[in-house]
Amino acid sequence: MKEQPIGFLDSGLGGLSVVKEVKKLLPRENIEYFADNQRQPYGEKSQSELIKFTLQIISFFLKKKIKICVIACNTATAASLKKAREYFFSIPIIGVIQPAVQDAIKKTSNKRVGVIATEFTTKNGAYPKEIKSVAPKIKVFSNFCPEFVSIVEEGKFTAPKTYEVAREYLKPLKDAQIDTLILGCTHYSFLKKIISDIMGPGVILIDPSVSTSLTLKEVLIQKGISKEEGKSKENYYTTGLSEKVKKTAKIILSNDNFEIQKVKLEELEQNI
Repeated sequence: MKEQPIGFLDSGLGGLSVVKEVKKLLPRENIEYFADNQRQPYGEKSQSELIKFTLQIISFFLKKKIKICVIACNTATAASLKKAREYFFSIPIIGVIQPAVQDAIKKTSNKRVGVIATEFTTKNGAYPKEIKSVAPKIKVFSNFCPEFVSIVEEGKFTAPKTYEVAREYLKPLKDAQIDTLILGCTHYSFLKKIISDIMGPGVILIDPSVSTSLTLKEVLIQKGISKEEGKSKENYYTTGLSEKVKKTAKIILSNDNFEIQKVKLEELEQNI
């Protein structure tokens, strides 16, 4: 079972931020990554749609014999983690929200935590609910950032327009005098430089990609299924335009030596 791959799913390429951290921490692990580009943005979808998409992709992964699944998407985690765990009880399934919340609670000093996320995650209240369940005295300030996902998918990480958009989204959180900011969408990890520049040195950024990779390592060790020998094998899939997706993925992964396989929606829809 140690040789079996880890499955990572996201609406697009944001989840590659988790993969990058995992590759640093667990360089021998085999990886299956699924980017559902054709059906993004997930942040504008209903909960029932998001549950269906998540279950379809995990079913696809099970045919690839994954040993554990990471829902490397905050929106999909908020919408479907509970249902996915009920439906696929044969493998561990990890989301990105709980690890980030635990990290934020440890690091805030003034008990004022900010969250930036997609529209669904913000309106769902997943982060405030999780934080309040553990640390009820912490005040949580949230804002959704609709343009960030498309900015990352286009690879415009430090463009002048990105700074302009980021300043607008982050202003309410600066005004709230938070000292800790959760990047509540895995796409946002690639905008850390801009977000840090705007928020200033007094605000700690919590990157779910880092928190989740540490949680993943703990689970693999606890289950005795961590791969400790041999080279890593990686497979990437998309429902979108594979060449367009590969162009941005190359920038993110700093690697030219991989292929992205196209998966038709009809193939996914047969799963659930």
